[in-house]
Amino acid sequence: MLDPARPVPDDLRYTARRHAAVRTDDYVYAQLIPYIGNKRKLLPLIYRGLCHTDSAAGTFVDLFSGSTVVARFAKTQGYRVLANDWEPYAHEIAAGTVALNAVPAFARLGGAEDVFNRLNALPPLDGYVARHLCPRDDAHPDPERERMFFTRQNGERIDAIREQIAAWEAAGRLAPGERAYLLSALVYAVSYVSNTSGVFKGFHRGWGGATATALYRIRSALRLQLPPLFDNGQANLALRRDAQELGPDLRAVIGRRPDVVYLDPPYNQHPYGSNYHVLNTVTLWDKPPLRPGIEGNGPLRDKSAIRKDWRTARRSPYNAARDALPALRRLLATLDARWILVSYSTDGNMPLEGLIAALAERGALCICTQPYKRYRVSTPRMSPRPRTVEFIVVLDTAGAAASSGVDAIVAAIRRAATEPGAGDENLVLSV
Repeated sequence: MLDPARPVPDDLRYTARRHAAVRTDDYVYAQLIPYIGNKRKLLPLIYRGLCHTDSAAGTFVDLFSGSTVVARFAKTQGYRVLANDWEPYAHEIAAGTVALNAVPAFARLGGAEDVFNRLNALPPLDGYVARHLCPRDDAHPDPERERMFFTRQNGERIDAIREQIAAWEAAGRLAPGERAYLLSALVYAVSYVSNTSGVFKGFHRGWGGATATALYRIRSALRLQLPPLFDNGQANLALRRDAQELGPDLRAVIGRRPDVVYLDPPYNQHPYGSNYHVLNTVTLWDKPPLRPGIEGNGPLRDKSAIRKDWRTARRSPYNAARDALPALRRLLATLDARWILVSYSTDGNMPLEGLIAALAERGALCICTQPYKRYRVSTPRMSPRPRTVEFIVVLDTAGAAASSGVDAIVAAIRRAATEPGAGDENLVLSV
């Protein structure tokens, strides 16, 4: 068991200087895609939650693994990790950086270094991405008629690399794990050079937008780098399944009862399948039909080029306020684990009372909080709620149900959001 009284290790406190995804070799932070809900700044909070379990060196299941930062952190803490996400790009990241303990051999292609060098040296290819997601001329783009997700130079680099990976796979030259390792590197590189602020529902007008910010990455030449890996000596897993369906199968999949199940469901109405649709297209390489440009008779057509399949294949109940809490209750009822950890926020779709009550029905609770200032557009436009509270609920399913303490927990979390000093990162509530 981690010691609750032990200070949070300094290397878990994210700083851009030490942990920038593009240049760090720290396994936990390296090549993390820019991601809504990314927990890289909340690892100290999650660490404190784990300190209140007795699960050291057990099995850790991350049912909504996303960017994989929590799954990676769990690997470094000695856990055997199962990372699951039903978005194709997120699954490939997990398969390429969490399930693997060492860089694949790429024996059929001359080794990893040679493979990455060959991909980076490919000549440009005028393919799907260049034709549909890039302007014809980088020096004179037309945002009224052309999509500008990438420079054409980088679009042709993406096409060349992805087609080569597909060709190697079709020829049987990629062993299990090698494809995922390559795609995890490519997904990060695609995110890094995109002409967006991280989300692919739209692109900047002009390179970098009105202020031309981040041109150092947007106009840089896409290049793959070997993702750092970490060997925890365990048989880690990466799955792509609906968390609601995987929950009751965990014992069968892992071969034993999991020690910790970590839940980080979507907080708001924005679906990841539409926010990161370009990453899914690059991953699946199924080239969904698109109009080459966005001009049309009347309003602009299909400007964001969002895939439609997320609506049927990957729609999440957690994106809808009326569905989120019932979905969580159904999931909790299926989970057979000693410890269940849930990350959430006071800005989330689920009402605090309902969320805490649902967890309290399963056992004893401990809650760790971390408030932070809410974003505001300008100083005059102050928010009526100046602070948001991120919290992690530690549920001990072997403990007595904590229903009688729900009101006290909810009140304390709300005080942390409204009263400066009422809930710093040392606040721990137990019932």
